[in-house]
Amino acid sequence: MSKKNWSIVACIVMMLACCMQLNAQNKDIDKGKETLAKALEQKDAAKRNEMVQKATESFQKGGMKREMYALIGDAFLDKKDYTNAQSNYSRCDKPEKKEGMKKLAEAYVEDAFSGEEKNEPKALRKAMDFYTKADALKEGARAIGDRYYEKGAGSYTKALEYYVIGDAAVKVEQIAKEYFDKGGVDEVKAAETYLKLKTTEGAKKAGDIYYDRKEFQKAIDAYLSGGVEEGIQKYADYLYSENRNEDADNLIIRLGDAYTEKKNDDATEKLAASTMTKGSYLLASKLYDKAGNVSMGDKCRAYDALINFRLEEAKGLFAQTNDAAMAKLITDNEKVLKPLQDLSDNMDALKKNAPSVNVIIDSVTGANLPSASDQKMQEDYYKSVREQIIKNVNDIALNYAKLTDVNLKKYVRVCFVKYGAVRSILDKDTFAIRKQKQDIKVKDIVL
Repeated sequence: MSKKNWSIVACIVMMLACCMQLNAQNKDIDKGKETLAKALEQKDAAKRNEMVQKATESFQKGGMKREMYALIGDAFLDKKDYTNAQSNYSRCDKPEKKEGMKKLAEAYVEDAFSGEEKNEPKALRKAMDFYTKADALKEGARAIGDRYYEKGAGSYTKALEYYVIGDAAVKVEQIAKEYFDKGGVDEVKAAETYLKLKTTEGAKKAGDIYYDRKEFQKAIDAYLSGGVEEGIQKYADYLYSENRNEDADNLIIRLGDAYTEKKNDDATEKLAASTMTKGSYLLASKLYDKAGNVSMGDKCRAYDALINFRLEEAKGLFAQTNDAAMAKLITDNEKVLKPLQDLSDNMDALKKNAPSVNVIIDSVTGANLPSASDQKMQEDYYKSVREQIIKNVNDIALNYAKLTDVNLKKYVRVCFVKYGAVRSILDKDTFAIRKQKQDIKVKDIVL
């Protein structure tokens, strides 16, 4: 026989030998499975353990190594013997071990939702523990959330607990929308649900819901939680329109604080720049300080001193910020600025002396209404100082016209447009008189 033929014969013999060995191993494995199945039918623990050991020996004889523990674990799991199932899964290699822990978690979930309700919390704690061991915590939490969601609206609160753990934002939003679509008090549930997202978008949706319901404090808290500048600014603008400037400023500061807590200096500086553009220089200075931009903070303090006619302070601050040109501009125009300073002081005093109008809540409609008696007192006050206010406003226009520098005029306007009488009687851009004395009513001179 040739060498080539001998080689062929040798290969065939080896293949037959391998097949015979594999067949023998398969028989051992099948025998192991059979023994294992019988073992788990035994009620006597000692007998069962003895037979499990024999099954293990058959598996080993069949060439199995650590993977046999997955088979044994599955068998115990089918019998709801979770302790022995876990013990065997723990002896597997890492991938099979994780798979086994996930199977245990899923088994506990089934127990939780098919057994007695009183056992549900304990079973789910076990499930979450095994999902964690399987590196499938979020996946498992979403699965549990789905089971609660399927039970209906009465279980949405529990569903949300697990959806939040599972980062299931789409599911959370779905529940929030369902609440919102129902309307009424369920809108509050929708807002609370959106806040669970802990995102800017979620905070905005929650804040908008509260704002539309006129629950302003909750709206602001929601906007602040997500740093929703648009929402905060919306309410601040409303407060400014109601002449509640201090409340509005405090709101903007709180937004700055929220950015600071998140170490978002860029957002704080952007807010400061926006505030500065609106002429709120003192507020802008505080925001720049929070962002760590001291030089811009000093610059804003200089402009705040200027628009409030603290002229010496303004010159010093401008010099400190290396803006000698602005300091010189103030010095060169002091003869005109001094009379304007006196007028500003006088207007402040008149405004301070004006009776305030308190808001009362209508017992029938629940609407906020100004006190009629307070309104009458305020109207009588402004009638008594009508001539003085009109003269002041005309003098403001006269002295303003003497200023020649465009920038200086801009800052002087910032100072005086805060008075309602100035806005009513003068043109907001040129400060030219647009309403004559005989046409001016009491409402036009309210400061």
